[in-house]
Amino acid sequence: MLVKEAKQFGEISNRNTKMPGTTFAIDAFACIKGSKLAKIEGTPCNSCYARKLQKMRPPVDKGWKANLAKYKAADPEQWSQAIAFQILRYNTDGFHRWFDSGDLQSIEMLDAIVQVCRMTPKIKHWLPTQERQFVEAYAGELPDNLTIRVSASKIDGKAPNYATTSGVTRDKSKATCPARTQGNSCGDCRACWDKSVSHVVYPKH
Repeated sequence: MLVKEAKQFGEISNRNTKMPGTTFAIDAFACIKGSKLAKIEGTPCNSCYARKLQKMRPPVDKGWKANLAKYKAADPEQWSQAIAFQILRYNTDGFHRWFDSGDLQSIEMLDAIVQVCRMTPKIKHWLPTQERQFVEAYAGELPDNLTIRVSASKIDGKAPNYATTSGVTRDKSKATCPARTQGNSCGDCRACWDKSVSHVVYPKH
C-alpha cells in the first residue's frame, strides 16, 4: 500500500506537540452522547476544545470531517489496514491516541479500531470515550495493547464503573494529569495508555 492510497481512507496525525506518537481525530460535532452533553452546563463537553478549534480553524474542521466521511464510505477491513499502515509508518514513539477530537460512532467502528490494534501490536493505543454503550455491547475480545478509558459525564463527577476511566476537575490540586506543570505536554507520563492506572483526572481547561 502507498501512503497516498492509505490516506484515501482517512489521515492520522503525528504533529501533536503535547502527546507522543500519533493521533486520529474526527468531527467533534458528530459525537453522539457528546453532542447532548455539550448542551448541559457542568459537563466536559459543554466547553469542548475540539469544537472551538473547528470553529476557529476551517482547515482543521475540513480535515476532521473528511476523516469521518472517509470512514463511513470505506470497507471496515480496508479502513483498518490503511490506518494501521499509517501508524506503523509514522509512529516512532510506540503510542497512539484515538479521538483527540470526536468519539466512537458505532460498535462496528470500535471493532475496526480493535483490528488496527491487532495489526500494530507494538503500539500502545488509548481510546477515551463517552460512548459507553458501544463498549458494553462489544462482544469481541479487546487486545492487550488497547486501553479504553470511559469518561465521566460530569465535571467533578464520580468515576464511571469501568476498569479504566477518566474525569475532569475544577480543583487543580485533584488533577493527576501532570501536563499543566510541564509545558502543557505529556512529557514522560504515559498514564492514559497504562492499564494499571485505573483513573486519570484532568484539570478543566
